Amino acid sequence: MKGNTITEFINDLLIYGGPEKEFLFQNKRYFLETTAKDSGLLEMSIFEVSDTDDVIFSCSGKSFQECTGQFEAAKIFDGKTIYDVEDEIEVLFG
Repeated sequence: MKGNTITEFINDLLIYGGPEKEFLFQNKRYFLETTAKDSGLLEMSIFEVSDTDDVIFSCSGKSFQECTGQFEAAKIFDGKTIYDVEDEIEVLFG
């Protein structure tokens, strides 16, 4: 991973929910954001920055840890987890 270590990236999510990160994977730009909802839940979303801004991951949870855990397990990068592709990711912001 360029721009962060995988530990810094995940710790930011666990402690702050991001709260926003922008990164590249296979020449595609992605944006991660975590927001607090009126219901008391947190919503973490990752979408590909494009004309359609397709959401590739979404979690509504009670804590940053809950959503981060789901993100860590999600095979959203060509069927792989973030740990499988960390060497192919460049963090641009966050």
